[in-house]
Amino acid sequence: MKYFALLFISLFVFSCSQKADKKETSQQKPEPYWQAQESGVYAGLRGLSTVSDQVAWASGSGGTVIRTTDGGATWQNVSIPGTDTLQFRDIEAFDANTAIVLSAGLPAVIYKTTDGGQNWEQKYFSMVEGTFYDAMDFWNEKEGIAFGDAINGRLLILKTTDGGETWNELPFEQRPQALEGQGGFAASGTCLRTVGESQVYIGLGGQEASLFYSFDKGETWQKTVTPIQSGEPTEGIFSIDFKNEMEGLMVGGDYRGDSLTKINAAYTTDGGKSWFPVMAGMKPKGYRSGVALWKNYVFAVGRESCDYYREGDKAYTLMEGQYYAVDVSLDGEAVWASGPGGAVGKLGFKDNSIRY
Repeated sequence: MKYFALLFISLFVFSCSQKADKKETSQQKPEPYWQAQESGVYAGLRGLSTVSDQVAWASGSGGTVIRTTDGGATWQNVSIPGTDTLQFRDIEAFDANTAIVLSAGLPAVIYKTTDGGQNWEQKYFSMVEGTFYDAMDFWNEKEGIAFGDAINGRLLILKTTDGGETWNELPFEQRPQALEGQGGFAASGTCLRTVGESQVYIGLGGQEASLFYSFDKGETWQKTVTPIQSGEPTEGIFSIDFKNEMEGLMVGGDYRGDSLTKINAAYTTDGGKSWFPVMAGMKPKGYRSGVALWKNYVFAVGRESCDYYREGDKAYTLMEGQYYAVDVSLDGEAVWASGPGGAVGKLGFKDNSIRY
């Protein structure tokens, strides 16, 4: 039964409503690649949020925030004055003008802009010892959630219901309880993922690759243990994405390198309650800090290598480039990636056509 389930996921989870022409040869299929762009910055860009084929935002080290409104032909540096010591590990954008950034470490801050980054307003501030926020996500333009590593044994949970204008901490007794020394990875802003109208998932690493999930916007939580590589502080779940409310994929491994990563992908077909390892021949080729499901493709990125899987393929195919994060635009029409040294890329196809 397990082998059947693994085969099923390779054929079904990453399928789309329009099936590929089975007669089409691999040489005839368009080959995806990352169109490298000039960001004008050298920061490590771990935060990425894309709106459309034309609009994208990225954030990272040194308080860096950049955006493009012309498809990446030019990028504007809209960094927040006086934040050059901060690490903006996640960003959420809603349009060309509105975005919210979250810092990791102390001070823990959240800033918001509504004028394309010309001005920023601080919406949250904390200097509580041990505070380290990993990621945030939104169900819609008003309701969002952020999480951080555990303090006194329980994860930090922040929620907003007014578009990030105000943030409130979930009461201590309602927060998920982590194991000693366990935490999240602020590697791409996607170890937390909201899905549908009320689902949310948090992936952790360390001694156990735990997944906490909630079906009521984070008010109550349940836990499951996943097969992603764990046991060391450098191992665990790094990124989660869902095709729909039931089918999802997570990636991770050991951030010390591709060669140290063995079990780096797992899937669910029951809304995240249970997860199973992807077949050995059907998984990415190394440590992956970001994953995105788009149409009949899976894109997995890491600082050493990246690859993709296309429905019908027998294995993942390597792509040029090294990236931390990958994101599908809000309108579903574009895919972007960001990474070390100011790296940004936009998904393209070498024959300029896409067939499904």
